[in-house]
Amino acid sequence: MAASLPTTDKSKLKNLAIRAASAIVALVVLSVSVYFYHIDALRVFTIGAVLLGTRELVRILFLPEESLLIKSLFFLMVIFVFVTTSLSLPYSALAFSLVSILFFSSALWLQHRFRSITALSVFQAKGILGFLYMGLLPGFTVNITHLQYGYGWFLGMLGFVFAGDTLAYLSGMLLGRTPLMPAISPKKTVEGALGGLIGSVLAGVALLQFYPQFPTWPVLTLAALTGLAGQMGDLFESLLKRVANKKDSGRLMPGHGGVLDRIDGVLFASPVMLAGAILIELSLAS
Repeated sequence: MAASLPTTDKSKLKNLAIRAASAIVALVVLSVSVYFYHIDALRVFTIGAVLLGTRELVRILFLPEESLLIKSLFFLMVIFVFVTTSLSLPYSALAFSLVSILFFSSALWLQHRFRSITALSVFQAKGILGFLYMGLLPGFTVNITHLQYGYGWFLGMLGFVFAGDTLAYLSGMLLGRTPLMPAISPKKTVEGALGGLIGSVLAGVALLQFYPQFPTWPVLTLAALTGLAGQMGDLFESLLKRVANKKDSGRLMPGHGGVLDRIDGVLFASPVMLAGAILIELSLAS
């Protein structure tokens, strides 16, 4: 009679299967949607993710008893930065600056009587962080779709991040020995991180099969850098949740918690992917 796996190993394998399946389903749904509805489907999915992700970010950054007016203002400002960045990248810095000043001023006038100077400063810093995290960064993903090979770059970015995430989990489960950043994410290991980079590079190899005109080494380098940025995004969101004393950002997606738990890597990866894709397209045009 064959020996059965320990309960913990079964749980890890089940979690891995769920993570991989949800990533594959997401890529398939996106691909089918784009096939029938063209590139606009990617933008619609991005907008939906930003709306849901911003809602989760409000729960992470602000206490339930915080002013509803301030939290609503924060939500609208994040969306404004995202929309401006998506439509016109050169104006993104201006939009970010305007909402930062407005949020700072609003929080100062509405809450200066009820908070210490330190608490008020932390509150305002959270707002600025939110404008960057869910305003600017997802706006870069939409700008990727504006490129000549926008569809390929967008799905390539998702592939680099999702493949890296899945192989990092598998490598960490099988080979993980050395903690990566135990104070932030106790389960992540150096071996898992290295496995994740390999997964991202393999996704780069897959992208080259669909776009043979792309230069090999620049694409593989971009895949590795994008995957590394994705891992940093995962760690950053883990830090946010640890500070807020939350296990998951939400419960919308099986195996991943909330929307932010799934797109945290994509957010950090997007500016890296956009910069690399622009450089590669410039090299192709020259």
